[in-house]
Amino acid sequence: MQEVNVRVNEHYGDSLIGLTFPDGWEVETVKMACSGAPPMTDNDIRFALDNAVGAPNIAEQARGKHGRIVITCDDLSRPTPAGRVFPFIVEQLHEAGVSDSQIFVLGSFGCHNPMNLDAYARKLGDQTVAKYDCVNHNPFFNFENLGRTSRGTPLLANKEFASADLRICISGVKKHRWAGAGGGGKAVIPGVSSIDTILYNHSVIERRRPENRRIWWIKENPERQDMQEAARMVDLNVSVNCVYNGSRQLIGLAAGDVDDAWSGAVKMCHDAHASEAAGEADVVVVNAYPQADQDIDWWGAQVSVREGGTAVAVHHFLPGSALLHYRAEQMGGPWNRMQGYPNRRWPVEKAGNIIVYANRLSRRQMIRYDDKVEWTTSWEYVLRRLQEIHGSEASVAVYPCAKIQFDADRYPLHI
Repeated sequence: MQEVNVRVNEHYGDSLIGLTFPDGWEVETVKMACSGAPPMTDNDIRFALDNAVGAPNIAEQARGKHGRIVITCDDLSRPTPAGRVFPFIVEQLHEAGVSDSQIFVLGSFGCHNPMNLDAYARKLGDQTVAKYDCVNHNPFFNFENLGRTSRGTPLLANKEFASADLRICISGVKKHRWAGAGGGGKAVIPGVSSIDTILYNHSVIERRRPENRRIWWIKENPERQDMQEAARMVDLNVSVNCVYNGSRQLIGLAAGDVDDAWSGAVKMCHDAHASEAAGEADVVVVNAYPQADQDIDWWGAQVSVREGGTAVAVHHFLPGSALLHYRAEQMGGPWNRMQGYPNRRWPVEKAGNIIVYANRLSRRQMIRYDDKVEWTTSWEYVLRRLQEIHGSEASVAVYPCAKIQFDADRYPLHI
């Protein structure tokens, strides 16, 4: 047998598991352009923060500040290695004379479910939760009304965030099917905004988008431009944007102005995560790492599986696919339940067979898909089925980080 190792369980060990295939099969692993790129050193991180883009650095902006300083981070639904950057942000604040008692952490995750102590520790480290007050944003109350954006979005921002003396947001950059890419102003909308603000941006403005919406489409993306405008309105002082590799190691960092620093990080990330799609294969394996919280990205199978072939998803994440998202519950969740989930999907149109290999089975996840999708917790079962379907000779393409990989020829950057 030949074996391909893929990484699973982001934030919960980021461990490797082996996927075995018969020796006679042709197996290709589709790698990102950043494969082999060295992670940033401590000095690299300090240099990036010192040399802020389009704005004074954190230390310069923090001098003379005697009030509260807020640092935001995203939750475990995002791969961002925020804990790698956080100590160096604090280092700059200390350099400016800011005391630890002035600093607090605010979760920037819109209407996702709240984080607990363990989640914050996994995101930022045990020392951080021991030293700093880590609090959750609540999308239902405690806002400051900052008016409306030019596109009509009512900007109700978290009052603790809006009233802080200095606002610093740590974000991760990756492809995003609505906002074009993560990071930047997305830390404000939806990050620290009210449910009404989020719904307007994600629904009313969403309906104004042209039909050609796609990942990495930013320049004329009304939803993304609304997010950027909101971040300027709330006076986001420093946007810290992280670029990471296929192991969630930090490989790039751009901090500073919410537009200039973010756009630089987006360009860096587009280059890093680009992956040349495999040719047609009998079997295509897509791994949900490093964002398994939000289910499976099937794009690799959609572009690479041959007609009638088999698509296999690896979905290993200890907390499972997210069960609670307030926007989903407010919008389509109850309707789907009352209608008996009428739109259960077959996610890879060309595939004759689809198998999901998970660490545990979840009915909530399974009812999103056609009932002909096969579910198992055993790779031995997957292998047996593949051999039954494809015999002694088959071609296999493995996308080890399908949630962040993309084909740059199909999805050029438009910024």
